[in-house]
Amino acid sequence: PDVNSEILYVEDPIYYKFKHNEKSYKGDALVIEGFNLNLAADENDVDVRIGTEKCNVTSLTATQMLCIPPQVAPPPVHASHPEVVIYVGKNLKFEIGLLRYDLGSPFTIPPEVIGGIGAAAALTLFIAIAFMIIYKHKSSQAEREYKRIQIQMDTLENNVRSECKQAFAELQTDMTDLTMDLEVSGIPLLDHRTFVMKVFFPGVGDHPLFLDPRIHGVNKPKTELDNAMIQFEGLLNNKWFLLAFIETMEKQKSFTIRDRVNFASLLTIILMTKMEYCTDILRSLLLKLVEKSLTSKHPQLMLRRTESIVEKMLTNWLALCLYDYMKDYAGSSLFVLFKAIKFQIEKGPVDSCSHDARYSLSEDRLLREAVSANTVRC
Repeated sequence: PDVNSEILYVEDPIYYKFKHNEKSYKGDALVIEGFNLNLAADENDVDVRIGTEKCNVTSLTATQMLCIPPQVAPPPVHASHPEVVIYVGKNLKFEIGLLRYDLGSPFTIPPEVIGGIGAAAALTLFIAIAFMIIYKHKSSQAEREYKRIQIQMDTLENNVRSECKQAFAELQTDMTDLTMDLEVSGIPLLDHRTFVMKVFFPGVGDHPLFLDPRIHGVNKPKTELDNAMIQFEGLLNNKWFLLAFIETMEKQKSFTIRDRVNFASLLTIILMTKMEYCTDILRSLLLKLVEKSLTSKHPQLMLRRTESIVEKMLTNWLALCLYDYMKDYAGSSLFVLFKAIKFQIEKGPVDSCSHDARYSLSEDRLLREAVSANTVRC
């Protein structure tokens, strides 16, 4: 017959073995690589065996073959894992290697991790137990300390209660003794002149105002000094001159605090008979002092230290304004209060050197030590 035919000879396919003769299967398609795989064969000509079962071939190219292995590892023929063997036709056989099923490996915890977790759990448990022991010890210690402090507080409270009872009994004022003392000594009331000198010039007994005969009305011929002083008094009655004069004196560097106090007292004595004028001058000076204090670093120190003329003048002005009220109303009550406080303080021990007293109203002058004292009769 007239039939044209020819036979084409090709090289046998080459299938590469698994690296290290083993491959891990994790549930996807099995890929087997090679060379000239589809020159003389297709998927139907290739039979892939995994252990005792078949692997379904799904794709065959020149360099790769894909097949779907069984989901459960089949029993091996000779080795520890299923063997992968490829049959091409009836004459070609390729042993590729072993297939190790690792379907559960993504969820399998390695033994090292399990050991680490166990060690961490044991360490955590040990730390928790140690913490509980320390906490229990601290709690017991704190409870003991609380009980000890409570006992000390109870003891201190009992001691204070006893001392208060004793002090209350000692401080029961005998009004009869105080009244008799006042009847004997009386309430000292100073005349206006003596009061002014003691307030304006404290501690000065022989002030020139007492010694100058011109002040006491002794008739003497007038001199140029007397005329000058009359003219100076007229200038002092000028408000603007007096304010400028005081400001000038304040600016003198050699004008000490003592000089300011004496100057303010002498000026107040001059203005005693003109209280309205004196008040007007004092008001003007206070306004200037307030403005000056607002620009200083410590405005709260104003009127605290009596370092200026206006501060001393304010003290003198208040003393003059309060004299009549003190004499007619408050003076006797304040003196009775003074005598009562003095009477109470002298009921307990009083230090003869520091003048600290057990019943002092001032904490700075409190005699804190318990001393055995005897009454001294002078």
